[in-house]
Amino acid sequence: MAYANGDAMMAGVEDELVDENAITQEDSWQVIQSFFDSKGLVSQQLDSFDEFAGTTMQEIVSETDFVTVDKNLAPEDDGHGASIVKRRWQIEFGHLTISQAAMTEGDGSTRPLYPHEARLRNLTYSSPMYLGMTKRLMIAKEKPAGAEWDDASEQWVPPEDWDENDYETFWEPDPDAQEETEQRVFIGKLPVMLKSKICTLRNRSEQELYAFQECPFDQGGYFIINGSEKVLIAQERSAANIVQVFRKRNTPTPVVAEIRSAIEKGSRLISTMQVKLYERSAGANFGKTIKVALPYVKTDIPLVAVFRALGIVSDEDILNHICKKSDTQMLEMLKPCLEEAFAIQEREQALDYIGRRGNMAGTREKRIKYARDIMQKEFLPHISQEEGSETRKAFFLGYMVNRLLQVQLGRVEEDDRDHFGKKRLDLAGPLMAQVFRLKFAQLVKDVRGYLHRCVENGREFNVNLAVKSGIMTNGLRYCLATGNWGDQKKAASAKAGVSQVLNRYTYASTLSHLRRTNTPIGRDGKIAKPRQLHNTHWGLVCPAETPEGQACGLVKNLALMCYVSVGTPGTPLIEYMRHRGMELLEEWDAVLNPNATKVFLNGTWVGVHNNGGQLTDSLRTLRRKNTIGFEVTIIRDVREREIKVFTDAGRVCRPLFVVDNDPSSENRGNLVLKREHIQALENDRYQLEQLEEQGVSEEEEQARTFGWHGLVRSGV
Repeated sequence: MAYANGDAMMAGVEDELVDENAITQEDSWQVIQSFFDSKGLVSQQLDSFDEFAGTTMQEIVSETDFVTVDKNLAPEDDGHGASIVKRRWQIEFGHLTISQAAMTEGDGSTRPLYPHEARLRNLTYSSPMYLGMTKRLMIAKEKPAGAEWDDASEQWVPPEDWDENDYETFWEPDPDAQEETEQRVFIGKLPVMLKSKICTLRNRSEQELYAFQECPFDQGGYFIINGSEKVLIAQERSAANIVQVFRKRNTPTPVVAEIRSAIEKGSRLISTMQVKLYERSAGANFGKTIKVALPYVKTDIPLVAVFRALGIVSDEDILNHICKKSDTQMLEMLKPCLEEAFAIQEREQALDYIGRRGNMAGTREKRIKYARDIMQKEFLPHISQEEGSETRKAFFLGYMVNRLLQVQLGRVEEDDRDHFGKKRLDLAGPLMAQVFRLKFAQLVKDVRGYLHRCVENGREFNVNLAVKSGIMTNGLRYCLATGNWGDQKKAASAKAGVSQVLNRYTYASTLSHLRRTNTPIGRDGKIAKPRQLHNTHWGLVCPAETPEGQACGLVKNLALMCYVSVGTPGTPLIEYMRHRGMELLEEWDAVLNPNATKVFLNGTWVGVHNNGGQLTDSLRTLRRKNTIGFEVTIIRDVREREIKVFTDAGRVCRPLFVVDNDPSSENRGNLVLKREHIQALENDRYQLEQLEEQGVSEEEEQARTFGWHGLVRSGV
């Protein structure tokens, strides 16, 4: 850098001093300090558990609305032209509530339990859970088909052309049954994470913590099970619903595109689907073919047969779902696929072809139904499991084939398995949800069995006797106590070492243990790649803190300002993007509009947009205004013409300063962070001291101070 003379250098320094609004290094530390004041060092554990206790548990309960048992009765006239034929006993599940942590003494008395006492007396620090249950009695009546109710005669009047053998059934509440109110039933105890929203220690002042015999520097984020402190280690896994293409050298299938499909809500196991490019076999009449490996089908199915099974019959339509008309190279590569499936021209034929290779023997109709069910429920279940989603599934399959051929033609590189953006971390929330779902299903099964026995033996149904609270209590406690994550009966197949005894050698080692992550692959594996530091770990994982020896590079620690997303629902975003000009896949014509930008939400292709930049900007503006959650990820891939939006749980994020890039703004090219934001953070210092003396709640403290949440709301 050249300067005219010394005076010019001095002038530059003076200019810098004049600009009072510039953000200095000290100001950055103010922002960092506000992050730790608001989040602490174990926020990823606490946020995840709070989401589980506040939202996920109720969602799991709501998946099973009720259990019913029906009993056939001898037809009995109800005096209104209909006859009673069935009686139904129904138990409805309502609202789940969690009360304060408590313990039952030997004499049967119950009193509040505090963490320190749980440690000293080898107890489990857990809260009782109550579920609202309602009993209902229904009766089924048969009336003449098409009969109308006549108010004057209070009778069902059959139509004139009624066939005497034609009846229809309808349900109504039993008039003799007494009105049932919702009963709160104890269903078990939930181990409580210290300092979470349902813990007694949340929002306590330093003096109160001393009174509870707790250390004010203890950050929480662990459980107390039988008196020992247990921490849940974050489990790293590959993200579901992401298409990845790999080259497999020296195999009959040199390129494979695969996707691990999982539904957003629900316990359904992951279903894997692969699209494979086969090498030309000796003596074959055509070139390299593409086949699809479907779940529950023994052999790979030719690509064109799968398209025809989805209802895309003509060759031209199939090619339009895969690539543009102008892409001659790709069309040339697809020729052998069309030749290979020349014999299968109809949809029914294609379904029968798939059904024959499944596990279902029997008539042609049965095979076709079996193949239809596979295509609806098991093939790409994350897109939809409803009928009528064939168009979307066909476009997605076409997209996978396109990605596969792009790699084969050398236009794009194969995917990197170790890219950290394609990984997810399962923290306390998803891990506890997994066990809670298992145990709740077991509990529902018991309630159904008890109800059935009561109906068979004519006994009165007692809700409290139907629920065995030990199922839930022992199930959750077993997993946290032993670290074997899953069902006790299947301990061999369960993941081991998920829960560990909290390391208390030093304060730093405790914090380190609470931020640890684990990759559950065999420790004796010779592959070096998963253990190496990846470029995408930058800012998210500590590059130095990993054990030596077998677990090197598989056990990692999160960086200090790293945040793990808890997940937000993605459906509202689809509606918003539709109003912003996004076309749904069903409405899109790939021939008329081949250059539209594809829009993906959590890996599902939801639609296309003609102006990708505009949609990305409007989504980012929404995020900066805090209308949609700050943890929503928005990626625009200009080259591939794709917009990817992620709202799922387990993504590893870090805070960044926002640069104002609005062309019409005066502040363009500068940080959105201003001097007044820093001033507000400085004022918080004094405000917080006063609020702590007053002992206000966390929500009130957030409302009265600016803090980190203020920065997020301001779009900084």
